[in-house]
Amino acid sequence: MRQFVNDSGSVTRGLREGKRYVLTLNGEPLAEVKPIKRRRFVPTAEAQSVFATAPAIDWDEVRADLDTTIDDELHDPLDGTGL
Repeated sequence: MRQFVNDSGSVTRGLREGKRYVLTLNGEPLAEVKPIKRRRFVPTAEAQSVFATAPAIDWDEVRADLDTTIDDELHDPLDGTGL
């Protein structure tokens, strides 16, 4: 425990590298400290199950919303600034 407290920066770096530590108190194992495994991807079947109940997208409605909301005309951003 003393080493963990005194050198927590080194332990943190070790955890980031995938190292595990066993904390002891008076030579007796007290706890195991290990890095949390983070998934780098979601399996296809899991992603499909999440989106299986999502509502269908009406792309014509999306396009109409974009057309009424966004002005897609080109404008000179410096026009009227005197630059």
